[in-house]
Amino acid sequence: MDTLGLSLRQKKLLHLLRGMDTFITGSALARQMNVSVRTIRSDIAGINQALSSYRAEIYSEHSKGYLYIAEDPEAIRSMNQIDNAFFTRDERVRYLAFRFCLSDEPLDLYDLEDEIYVSHTTLEHDIRQLKMKYVLSEPHIPFQQNREFVSFARDERKRRYILNHLFHADWDYHTKDNAYYSYHFLDKDRLSFIMEEIPLHLNRHGITLEDPSLVSLNLAVAIMLHRTESGHMLPECELLPRKNQAVSRAVDDLFEVLKSHFHREFAREEQEEIYRMVENACIVDVSSVTRENASRYFDSVTIQLADAFLEKILQVFGLDFSLDEDFYRTLLAYIRYLQIPEPIFNEQENPEISRENLLPEFEIAWLFQDLSLYYLGYYLGQTELLYLAHCISGALEYLFHTHPEKKLRTIICCHLNMPAAWSLKRKVLGAFEKYLAVQALVPVNAKSVLDFENTDLVLSTVRKAITDHPGTDTIQIGTLLPPKDYLTLSSYIQNYRMKKLCPPGSLSVEQLLREAIWLERVKAASKFEILESMCESLLQSGVISPGYEADLLRREAISTFSFHPGILFLHSLVPAVKTRLAVSVFEHRINWNSHKIRIIVLAAFAPEDTGLVFLLNQTFNDPSLDPDTIKNLKTRKEILDFFCCKAL
Repeated sequence: MDTLGLSLRQKKLLHLLRGMDTFITGSALARQMNVSVRTIRSDIAGINQALSSYRAEIYSEHSKGYLYIAEDPEAIRSMNQIDNAFFTRDERVRYLAFRFCLSDEPLDLYDLEDEIYVSHTTLEHDIRQLKMKYVLSEPHIPFQQNREFVSFARDERKRRYILNHLFHADWDYHTKDNAYYSYHFLDKDRLSFIMEEIPLHLNRHGITLEDPSLVSLNLAVAIMLHRTESGHMLPECELLPRKNQAVSRAVDDLFEVLKSHFHREFAREEQEEIYRMVENACIVDVSSVTRENASRYFDSVTIQLADAFLEKILQVFGLDFSLDEDFYRTLLAYIRYLQIPEPIFNEQENPEISRENLLPEFEIAWLFQDLSLYYLGYYLGQTELLYLAHCISGALEYLFHTHPEKKLRTIICCHLNMPAAWSLKRKVLGAFEKYLAVQALVPVNAKSVLDFENTDLVLSTVRKAITDHPGTDTIQIGTLLPPKDYLTLSSYIQNYRMKKLCPPGSLSVEQLLREAIWLERVKAASKFEILESMCESLLQSGVISPGYEADLLRREAISTFSFHPGILFLHSLVPAVKTRLAVSVFEHRINWNSHKIRIIVLAAFAPEDTGLVFLLNQTFNDPSLDPDTIKNLKTRKEILDFFCCKAL
């Protein structure tokens, strides 16, 4: 089969564009791929050169971005897949995991070096990363090494778990495929048959699974067929009674079809493993759940944890989500899902972009961590927290919707005739009604007689000044509310939401920076030395307790604070004696994960000021911050001038 001869990064970029049905800008692609815009342009030029013979291209249009076009998309998809790639450590770790899962004998380290074309030292680093992913984390499979021979323990269940995870991590939800890797382990026709059969039996018995759970189930059955065919069976175990009869019937029916189609018998342990997966993953209908009857649907731990979380949100941030019944039902279902063995969360998106779009929600979600440790016995990972943040995002939408006093009092000034002006009002309200209360729709000439005393925002279709009232902002928009104006208004509302989430009478960014502890011309050091030094400055000032640093390190380990080049905002919500910042300015930029950092801002909050975390997050993690400008801010005065002007 022909291949396109692309690098792995180019393959991933082409895969990303294939999934888009609208234009996407180069800067958005750069953020998704975690590279520069120049690299995106270079890669697209290379991809287009490779596609030129196949009547396909990545079309570009000024101000719109890029769009993938192909006469035969399926042919391009097939050619864009690879079996093995050793361009990055992640790819090598993936390959090693496959090799260890499929090998019945220990593997020779020197043979592995030759297989993946790396040095002995590089291979040792790769194996260390592999241990982090599968030995020290789920499924905690033992790793065995005897001199130069290495292997996974012969734990069939854990090996299958890893195989499922490897295939699922690269699953392409736009097709019946892996995103980048062709089938060198699972037979494509066999998997297609399984993917057609399983939904039939689930639907027949009224069972619904989320997409990630269904994909994992499909893969589990395909992996089971392959492994049992090669003599690798699950160990005998005690068979527990089946509680869900609908799931039991669906699984029994499925195995009857599998036996008939593949002319195979399957041990009871194999059938129970699939039953367990389906039973755990079933979507529970919670539409009738209320606070009064929740105990009929959920166990006491789930209810107690949900109630404790709502109480903590109210206590720390003053946000009352208790009246949002739909949020409460969703939260209970989410907590229940966390407690099933091996919950499956889809990790398709770039987590940095998700974090950037869910800044306030992620802070609220983080309050769940100590409760999770107490009730469930562990902290959530980044993916689980992001899904909780998505849930909270919906709750915040409802909170603004049900509190009209929080809406921006808005006047629309339009220079066109009334039908067009009225249409513009409907477009604005259709997009932002939860946040805007349009008080008047007036012609531009009425600006001289209007009283803007009780107006927060003016939307004007002309460039001329409408009002100089100090409490009123003006945004110019097009009469058809074009996409760029929609994004401008959306960004303004996001900043407004941040301010409304802050406690009344909060300290300003300017005041916090002026009163901060400043460390200038700092020499490069390790990440932990930097954190220790900055925490020590707050500790010596009597601001924080020793538990602050431990919480900071734990959070950085679970979900790094670094997702914006140039500046890094660190914080912990462990209560401080007073609210204060510490700022380090480095003589030369340092590497923090994938970003080059010049400035680090560390924040500690007194309990009454905790809501300031929303404002500071928005200030220092603003996507509009220009990295080239930030990297050239080298003194306290330059930083103060920049952020104080920005706040104005």
